[in-house]
Amino acid sequence: MEKITIYYGIQGNGVSFGLDIDDYKAIKQQFPNAQPSKGVFVEYDFRTNFADYRPHLERYVFPTLVGVANEEDLKKFDLIEFVKTPELIVTYTIEQNKRQHQNEQKEQLVLG
Repeated sequence: MEKITIYYGIQGNGVSFGLDIDDYKAIKQQFPNAQPSKGVFVEYDFRTNFADYRPHLERYVFPTLVGVANEEDLKKFDLIEFVKTPELIVTYTIEQNKRQHQNEQKEQLVLG
């Protein structure tokens, strides 16, 4: 898949992550054995900033949402965008550049 969009919203006690319905359908089509989740809620004990979760996004939230456990299949997602709701601002991207560096990923934080 070229791009997948993960929407998130910050609440009083955590962060909700969800997939766009078109991305959900595309995942089911491209990966028939995938078990994508329409939403994931990450609760925290103390009020924190979304940036504190960035190191965990790729490792836990992204694979849980797309329902794909295989590392090689996860690498097939070229661009992963995290969009803050309700503002609809892209705040975090993961670009998996498979053509130049097979196992290297480029992360870019966009403040908004």
